[in-house]
Amino acid sequence: MSNTDSQAAVAIPNQQHSTKIMVVDDDPVFRTVTRSFLEAIGHQVTEAGDGLEALKLLSISQPDLVLCDLAMPLLTGMEFTEEVRVEYPSLPVIVISATGDMGDVAKALRMGVKDFLTKPISDYKHLSESIDVVLEESTHSCEQSDFVRRWFRTDDSEEEGSLEEKELHWHLQYLQQNPNAARELLTALLPEKDSALGAWRSSYRVLQSANTLPLVFDYTWLMSGQIAFYVVDASSSENGGLASTLLVRTLFDDYVRRLHHNSVDLKDLARNIEKGMHCSGAANPVESVFGVIDLTEGNISILPAGLACRWENSQAHYNISGSNRLGENCLSNFMTKDLPVFEGGKLSLSRVGSSSFSWEVKLAI
Repeated sequence: MSNTDSQAAVAIPNQQHSTKIMVVDDDPVFRTVTRSFLEAIGHQVTEAGDGLEALKLLSISQPDLVLCDLAMPLLTGMEFTEEVRVEYPSLPVIVISATGDMGDVAKALRMGVKDFLTKPISDYKHLSESIDVVLEESTHSCEQSDFVRRWFRTDDSEEEGSLEEKELHWHLQYLQQNPNAARELLTALLPEKDSALGAWRSSYRVLQSANTLPLVFDYTWLMSGQIAFYVVDASSSENGGLASTLLVRTLFDDYVRRLHHNSVDLKDLARNIEKGMHCSGAANPVESVFGVIDLTEGNISILPAGLACRWENSQAHYNISGSNRLGENCLSNFMTKDLPVFEGGKLSLSRVGSSSFSWEVKLAI
C-alpha cells in the first residue's frame, strides 16, 4: 500500500475524547498514516515495529487499546496476542490482517481479540467506529464477550444507526464480497475434531463442497453432565446465511455462559436465537438442528430447525425430519426427547451433492 493511497483513504471525523492507543505493525507507512489519523481525532499514539518491541513498551506506555498486525517478523501478531492475553487480560486488541487468511483471523478472535480489520483500510471511519465500540464495551462490561455478540441486539430497542450496526454492516459487506474469506472464517470457527471429558470421547467429521458456505457445528461440555450442540447450514439462506450463522454461534455461546450448573432447555435456546434473528435486521431463516446429550441420564434430545438428521446407537436408529427452519417458528417443531445413548451413539446428516456430517460420542473402552 503506497503512502499516497493510504493518505487518500483517510477522512478525519469530529474530534473525540483522547485515549492511549498502541499501533503494532512492521509497515512504517501504515503506522505513520494510522498515527496521523488517530492523533487528528484526539488519541495519543505509541508505535511498535513488531510484537517483541510492543511487549517491551506495554508496561511503559500502558495503552487503553492495541491495534496489531497479524503478519510481523520476530514475534507474529498471533504470538503477541497470546502474550497479551496472559499478561494483560483486560487490554482490548483489534487485529489488522493483510494476509487474507481468515483462518488466522478466526484463531485470533477465539483468543479474545475484540475485532478485526482488513488491510488496506479503505475507509478510516471504520477504524474509528471499531475503536469506539471496543472501548465502550471494555468500559461498561466486566465479562469477556465474543467478538460478534455486540453486533446483535436481542432487546426490544428500536434505536437505529448505532455504531454496532454500522460495524456489522461493513464486516458482513466485506465477507459477502469475499466468499472465500467467509468460508474460511466459518470453517476456522469449528471446534477441535476430537475431545474428551472423563470417560467420554467426542469425534466428528464433516465433508463439504468448497464452493458453498459450510456446515457449521459446535458443542460444549457442561458442568451439569450434558453436551449442548448445534449444526447450521450456512448455505441454506441465500441472502443471510453468514449473518445468521454468526448469530447462532454468538447466542449459543451466550446461553451456555449463563447456564452455570443448570440444564439446557432447547426450546428456550431456540426462542432466544429466533428473537435475536428478528431483532438483528441482518439475519434470515436458516436450516439447523439443536440438541443436548445428557451423559448422566444416558439420553439425547433433539430439536430440528430445518435440518433432517439421524441418531443411531448400538441397538436402533432414529430418523428426525427437519420441519420449520430456524427463524420460521421452529419452536412449533416436534422435539424428539430422551433417545437412548447407552455406551455411545452417532449423529449424522447428509445433503446430497454438497455436504455430509457425522459426530460420534462414546465411552472409551
